[in-house]
Amino acid sequence: MTNFQLADKQARQRICDDLDTSLIVEAAAGTGKTTALIGRILSGIINGRVKLGEIVAVTFTEFAAGELKLRLRSAI
Repeated sequence: MTNFQLADKQARQRICDDLDTSLIVEAAAGTGKTTALIGRILSGIINGRVKLGEIVAVTFTEFAAGELKLRLRSAI
């Protein structure tokens, strides 16, 4: 197993943990934005901070929105 750490590890952790702050996540394609957003949504639900029906997640394309929806359903 490789000891690999992402340079933006703290920023990624903040996306999941800092539920008191509204965030905009902007990054290139394939960098993990959808994974981070799903982690944030799940964290909020698990911690009892939000209900699924209270969440708004905005993506740039309809394809990305569909991917987010499918991956979130799978994670839940």
